[in-house]
Amino acid sequence: MKRKSRNKYPFIFLFVIHSSLLLYSFIKKKDRKTISVLLMANMGMAYIFEYFVLHLFRAYCYKPKILKNNYFDNFLGAILSQAIYIPFTGVFLTAFKLNWKIKSAFIFYFHLVERLFLKLKIYKTRWWNPFHTSSMLPIFFFLSDKWYEQLQRRNPLILFISLFFAIMGTGTNIIYLAALTGNFRFGKGRVHRLEEHFIYAPLYSFVLSIFSAWSIRKGGWMGKWRILMFSLTVDSILFRSGVVKKNFSIPYLNVIIHVFMVLMSTVYERLIYNGVEKENH
Repeated sequence: MKRKSRNKYPFIFLFVIHSSLLLYSFIKKKDRKTISVLLMANMGMAYIFEYFVLHLFRAYCYKPKILKNNYFDNFLGAILSQAIYIPFTGVFLTAFKLNWKIKSAFIFYFHLVERLFLKLKIYKTRWWNPFHTSSMLPIFFFLSDKWYEQLQRRNPLILFISLFFAIMGTGTNIIYLAALTGNFRFGKGRVHRLEEHFIYAPLYSFVLSIFSAWSIRKGGWMGKWRILMFSLTVDSILFRSGVVKKNFSIPYLNVIIHVFMVLMSTVYERLIYNGVEKENH
């Protein structure tokens, strides 16, 4: 039990390190809004990667032992690794335009961390190994650099995808918390397993997010109203078909969540399409 209780400390230690890198980036760089958008884009790319590698193909398993449920605990470890440690580092490297010698040092660092986690038995691989991580990180750091450049150039496609990533990241986290608190779960059949939930729930978030990004760009109250109606219609279909089992601790919780997501979509749209332009032009 004592060993399991110590599992969380390496994760917390890395969280402090990489959060410090991100904080330093925001303190030292003036284009903070652009960096914020880049961060959301990096996290969005990490979520897409995580969906395929972790949930569909089950490449590895984390054991931070922070949550009692092993599946939620695994997902939390994945969030820390894929959506915090690596994206935060990517923003730091991109913001300061650090060269590939320094990037290579960070890649080697992540390689060593992964091997250490394996040795500590707080991370278990199935078909993945540290060399896969080392080969994927250069691609991620390259994409982060190019994304930043295109944000500064106001590339319409990159702006729109950044908006989608921002909405999707927020929605995915809310769905995770809702499932963690037992409010609803995706699945099929009479028993909805967590493995099914984490396969179907991101698809749900993907569909609503792409529609929300498209609608919010239309502007006005009609776009916001369209998002809300579309989301509630999708919910109604899923509830009636039994794909989602709900047990809301708060009445009309899904309505509250969708209203919140409409508000956040508006905030993200203004940040991405107004904030970046003001700081770079």
